[in-house]
Amino acid sequence: MAHESEERCVHQHAATAAWLMHHPTGTADSFPERPPSMPIPLLSQADQSHWGLFRQPFIQSPGMSVPSQPGEFLFATPEHSQARIWLETVLRNHVGIANLHARPGAGATTWARQWMATHGLDDLPLDVMGAEAADFDRDLCQRWWSVARANQPRGIRTLCIVDGSPPSSTIQWYQQSLKLDPRQSPMTLLVMGQSKFSGVSHSMQVATKSLAGCVLAALTHAGQFQPRLSESAAQLIAEWAAGNYRHLAFWTHLVLAWGAHCRCPRIGSRDIRQFDQQLQRWTAQRATEAA
Repeated sequence: MAHESEERCVHQHAATAAWLMHHPTGTADSFPERPPSMPIPLLSQADQSHWGLFRQPFIQSPGMSVPSQPGEFLFATPEHSQARIWLETVLRNHVGIANLHARPGAGATTWARQWMATHGLDDLPLDVMGAEAADFDRDLCQRWWSVARANQPRGIRTLCIVDGSPPSSTIQWYQQSLKLDPRQSPMTLLVMGQSKFSGVSHSMQVATKSLAGCVLAALTHAGQFQPRLSESAAQLIAEWAAGNYRHLAFWTHLVLAWGAHCRCPRIGSRDIRQFDQQLQRWTAQRATEAA
């Protein structure tokens, strides 16, 4: 009975998986700012026990207002390291506004949460604040500006992060304020998302190799003592994720749940192909039921 329940759980996620396999293609700008809700399927205790795990490899990422916590799984990719170096340069040069261009799922929010948890660089004290784009307006920007002005005489640089695409009118108002104030900008406003505007910018694009490394690192962090997912299998899962960490978490958990149900001792590229075949059968069956 337990095995049947697990199979139904994996089967229920097949519809979402089918959407992912045929997600719209196009430029980064064609993707929605917030893609359709895609909860990560949780592994059962039996699944975790089968793979030697003591916690979920991936969890639903909290919002940017929640700073990263000690012990939380955070995978530093070369792309995130490059973005950090870029932002450090921006801060040291007292840039008033900067744009981190990133597609949804690129890990920008998790990257920003690490900044929210810091109090500064080696020789540059920081006061970091942040908000979702939906909560960012002129009043909030003015409050941040006042805090930054108070921090400036104390030698503290203020970093304010907006996650998403805020109203263009608010950005224009802030840019105009920078021009009207002859004094050095007391804060750096970092806008993360797909909106583009003139000024200092950086693009965060996640490589498939980084995603594959993230899968293996997540399993180790979750307690897997010896690798039971091959590098080639991780690479195939990463390819399905198409540069999206949310999709990566979804696929990883779905494959692990399926592998536990099938009692696979280890998952290699051949097993991934078998899973893909099973997925196609589930998708066809669901299409028939819906007809």
